[in-house]
Amino acid sequence: MMPIITLTTDFGADGPYVAAMKGVLLSLAPGCPLVDVSHAIPPQRIGEGAFVLASIVEAFPAGTIHVAVIDPGVGTDRALVAIALDGQYFLAPDNGLLDEMARLLGKTPNAIHQLANPEFQRAEVSSTFHGRDLLAPAAAYLATHPGRLSELGPAQSQLRPRSDAESSFPREQEPGRLVGRVLYRDRFGNLITNLRARHWNDPTGSLPATWRLEIGGTILPALSRTYGDHPPGSLIALLGSSGWLEIAAVNGSAADRLGADVGTIVHLVTELDPAADPQDERSVG
Repeated sequence: MMPIITLTTDFGADGPYVAAMKGVLLSLAPGCPLVDVSHAIPPQRIGEGAFVLASIVEAFPAGTIHVAVIDPGVGTDRALVAIALDGQYFLAPDNGLLDEMARLLGKTPNAIHQLANPEFQRAEVSSTFHGRDLLAPAAAYLATHPGRLSELGPAQSQLRPRSDAESSFPREQEPGRLVGRVLYRDRFGNLITNLRARHWNDPTGSLPATWRLEIGGTILPALSRTYGDHPPGSLIALLGSSGWLEIAAVNGSAADRLGADVGTIVHLVTELDPAADPQDERSVG
């Protein structure tokens, strides 16, 4: 059975770009199952592409080939790479997307190779559409020749990190205070952060009673189990389906309610700010 190839891009649902990539893939690897992860990544939002990929990896079998095209540097001297990670393969521009995805997963690639072999490129390569002309042919080759990553091009020692990589991950500002940020806003207005249970050292995922989550002046104590445990309109924090701490408004949009979006800073602290009144409309009990 042919391996699955997934596609994650910022191309949008309209236009010819996704179909052109699929045409190349199916021409070179007929019968290969294609899965659209998302084509709604906001343009040039490398971090959101990395988060989406990191969120779906564990759902796919070994041998799956993931192609991601969020590429504001298309046509420049940035490399294109293919990596092996826990039995799956990822092909993308080396612009921080794969490095951030791997770091979000807490894993290190088993191998990294540049896509430099002209045998696995289209005869004519556009300087503005490497997804069709370089990434798709390389992915098709891997699909028809499983495991032959080294034939795509020379090995590379490490992935290129994002220029803002440090701010993309939680850091301890001072004892008892973790600083994180919103990684992703979903279509429901839920705000998914880069904080996980391991960051407060509780393998069960429970948030200790002394910890509080702060975002934009709002304090959300404790963790909820699910959305329906609270009345409509409640602002809550919970561990989402992928294990990330998220902020939600029951039957509403937390993003709109808080005026927050991707990049908004969140704090996980061991004590409530004594100036914050639990009955204040900014605080949620």
